[in-house]
Amino acid sequence: MIKKHPFIQLFTLTFFLVIASQLVAQIPAGYYNGTAGLSGVTLKNKLHDIISANTVELSYSGLWTAYPTTDERIDGKLWDMYSDIPGGTAPYTFTFGTDQCGSYSGEADCYNREHSVPASWFNDNAPMYTDLFHVVPTDGYVNNRRSNFPLGDVASATWTSQNGSKLGSSAVPGYVGTVFEPIDSFKGDFARIYFYMATRYKDELPSWTADPFSGSDFSSWAKNMFLIWNALDPVSAKEIDRNNYVHDLQNNRNPYVDNPQWINDVWGFPVGMAENENKFIARIYPIPAQDNLTIDLMNKTMSTSLTIIQLDGKIVFSTTTNQSKINIELNSLANGTYFLTIQNDMGFFKEKVVVLR
Repeated sequence: MIKKHPFIQLFTLTFFLVIASQLVAQIPAGYYNGTAGLSGVTLKNKLHDIISANTVELSYSGLWTAYPTTDERIDGKLWDMYSDIPGGTAPYTFTFGTDQCGSYSGEADCYNREHSVPASWFNDNAPMYTDLFHVVPTDGYVNNRRSNFPLGDVASATWTSQNGSKLGSSAVPGYVGTVFEPIDSFKGDFARIYFYMATRYKDELPSWTADPFSGSDFSSWAKNMFLIWNALDPVSAKEIDRNNYVHDLQNNRNPYVDNPQWINDVWGFPVGMAENENKFIARIYPIPAQDNLTIDLMNKTMSTSLTIIQLDGKIVFSTTTNQSKINIELNSLANGTYFLTIQNDMGFFKEKVVVLR
């Protein structure tokens, strides 16, 4: 039985988020009846039964008319995760209808319908093909550049969009090939879309032809990556509102937006993250490491001390930084096992690191 873990308590809804979520429909009373105390496959199966019952299958053309409801920014423009920059200024925006694709020759020309889980993986079959939870509006040109490559962390980018989304070689341990990386602010959104798809279509999953999936679940590399993305990018007001609006149209919900704890109840917790008690503080990759080690800290402003220690206790690296993303060169270290320590106001954390070339 998978142990419950209260780390989700680390993210809290702001006052604005609560107010925004009150403007749309809430979770229907009793919608998740029967889920209490469940975990693992049993919980996944129960959620599948709930979100698969009495659903409304939309037409593909009907998605165009759905987007002004499900994906409208506060300024009335379309919310495109391939061009938007939360907390910053988007390089361009789209107007519903007016900027609908059509043809395109570059970014900002028009928006179309992006299958977050590429339709070719499930042979364009219904009802996946028009499921609003994963068919999101995006820049048509960026959608085309993404093609049907898996989502992943990019090691070396061959192309970068105007908002920082990347196409390039995989940095994800366990997967070799080309991947598409959304910006950090939307990685959790896509992770929770994939957890929804793996639950809603668990019976169809074995026929899907793509490496992120294996049998009736995820490949191990994809599962771990999506668990990390979910932890580092908590549920936003945008996701909550979209979940409610899609429910109004499709008559089902993404349970992992309503209750992110269920992700860990079903799939466990990611490896390669510094953990102390109930707190995740950083994502550490790649594991094993070769010439470089990257540390993504969850707290973006906190002063943090880092050390790498040999098994005999000798300190071979030490620094203090306010940066949220730290890259450590390991060229001077021999193959072997080391301890990485991370210390800041959240506590003291120690993680084993293997260098293997």
